Amino acid sequence: MDQNTVNADPLEHMLDRSNALHERIGELLGTTEFDGAPRSEVVLGMCVVAMEHGTALRALMALRLPTSAVSLLRLQFEALTRAMWLLYAANDAAIGKLAAPLTLDSEQAAKNLPGASDMIEQIGKRVGHGAPLVAYQMLMQFKEVSWRAMNSFVHGGIHPLRRATEGFPVDLALQVLRNSNGLGTMTGMTMAVLTGNPAIARRMSRVQYGFADCLPDLLKP
Repeated sequence: MDQNTVNADPLEHMLDRSNALHERIGELLGTTEFDGAPRSEVVLGMCVVAMEHGTALRALMALRLPTSAVSLLRLQFEALTRAMWLLYAANDAAIGKLAAPLTLDSEQAAKNLPGASDMIEQIGKRVGHGAPLVAYQMLMQFKEVSWRAMNSFVHGGIHPLRRATEGFPVDLALQVLRNSNGLGTMTGMTMAVLTGNPAIARRMSRVQYGFADCLPDLLKP
């Protein structure tokens, strides 16, 4: 191993690896075109939102603002969950609500869509009928492990308070980045599925082999 890598700040190193991972995901998707069907459009849009949250999380970590960065992890998770729900489980009426132009009426209609727990449950019911088991399992595991802590950070609970007064451990910051990278990898896979190109999906599924050091355990090969 290069001596500079050994001596590097672990957070800076993780950020460099994280950025390289997302650059690779971008390369694999390249200039691929997606079909213009309403379902594909809303799924793709939600994937873009999830990716933006991940980019913002890394930027906040680079600025050494980890408490705010963790709050974005929940937004990233919910955007990915919704993207996968829209792809695998949502009915046409739900697609229509999100594909509609933004008005007061469409805003109100979209409020009636299910929350994260219900979306994951509905995805689970579609396993074997279009929804991949591994995707459902990853969403379930991520939620079980991280949901309470993410809620605490978003709602000003004990987690952010303790981090503000006691400091933010480097190991925790590294794990947050790994978790965000895992969500980004899953988002990239969802986008690859949307291309309808099996070759792109196969290449995307192998990304974790080259970036196991910056991914959570549930995504390591």
